[in-house]
Amino acid sequence: MDTILLVEDKRAMREMLTTALEEDGWRVCALKNGAEALKALEDSKPSLVLSDICLPGEVSGMDVLRKSRELNHWVPVVLMTAFGTVNLAVEAMKEGARDFITKPFDLDELLAMLRRYSPFSETKLVGKSPLLKATLKRACKGAATDMNILLLGESGTGKELLAKMIYRESTRSDGPFVPVNCAAIPPNLMESELFGTEKGAYTGADRTRPGRFEYAKGGTIFLDEVGDLDVSLQGKLLRVLQEKEYTRVGGNEIFHTDARIISASNKDLERETQEGRFREDLYFRIGEFPIRIPPLRDRKEDIPLLARHFLDGAGYRHLEFSDAALEKLLSYHWPGNVRQLRSIVLRAAALEESDTLKPGNLEIEKAAPGGSGLLEESARAARSREISLIRDALGKTDGNKKKAAEILKVSYRTLLSRIKELGI
Repeated sequence: MDTILLVEDKRAMREMLTTALEEDGWRVCALKNGAEALKALEDSKPSLVLSDICLPGEVSGMDVLRKSRELNHWVPVVLMTAFGTVNLAVEAMKEGARDFITKPFDLDELLAMLRRYSPFSETKLVGKSPLLKATLKRACKGAATDMNILLLGESGTGKELLAKMIYRESTRSDGPFVPVNCAAIPPNLMESELFGTEKGAYTGADRTRPGRFEYAKGGTIFLDEVGDLDVSLQGKLLRVLQEKEYTRVGGNEIFHTDARIISASNKDLERETQEGRFREDLYFRIGEFPIRIPPLRDRKEDIPLLARHFLDGAGYRHLEFSDAALEKLLSYHWPGNVRQLRSIVLRAAALEESDTLKPGNLEIEKAAPGGSGLLEESARAARSREISLIRDALGKTDGNKKKAAEILKVSYRTLLSRIKELGI
């Protein structure tokens, strides 16, 4: 059960929120002022902090935010604010707050927001297929060891979800879980992100900043899409794995790490090593205990269970699937895997006006049970062309994704997302 640190000075509001949060499945530590919150942050590691931004006394919600970021950098902080202090809340976002909500607010809206930011709102892969059961059994065995685990599978299969499950089942579950998206952070910033920066290391480094390995002390660091890690950093990561030590950018002090590493990739890392894009010695280090997650098309018996799970989790328990709707779900080949299924099912639920979800609201292309058909051929051709265009742009810019995005006339964030989804 996730623990939420609630800081609210008004008794009635504090008691109402405590009851609502506990009914929603949280363990609540409710406090009435910022001073109590600072002490609680020193003594415990909550999964999420929910604080009023205006608190009585000398310690404000901003102080609570700063302390939480200092001690538990990975923990999301959500702030509650009155209409007149929205500008202050915006400033708080710049200092690292995950979100804010304006009073008076809709309780269901707040609870939905907090569920999104809970690190472990979903802690298991749903299904009963033999393939999934074998994967989960292997994952449980891996969790019981201290070996580095490598999760392999297509985009959307649930690699991060499985990483969190392994973490929860491990002996390090009392420590932090620190995720790093290797595909989303530019190479020139990744070293600082992983290992930290000393003050004055470069222009703009006006203070010392710890890295993700420092935050992961005693816990687990999750390197998502590790196959996208720049070659220049692969050797530095290998040294951390071998020697359990590193230095901050611009510094000489040696820091030691005991963090357990779970990595994930949608790429064929064995082929990447053969073609010289990924270090073979690093591949063997991160892959001491490999686990492959099957694509959704290979475990179609799980589709009805997953679809039901998504509806229930989003508050659509009253909806039932028509036989035709289930047949449409089962006949599709799901190139985007579980992530795509979730999006389509929830969109259909939002569009449905009755208590029975009908196939017309499932906005997916028509496909034969075997996954054949002109539409699928067209989709494959479009995917292949998109991969070719992105690779050409990256080749012209020597791998510089920002410049490639300019050539392709898309945003940098969009390009990173497509690179990840296409497994480039």
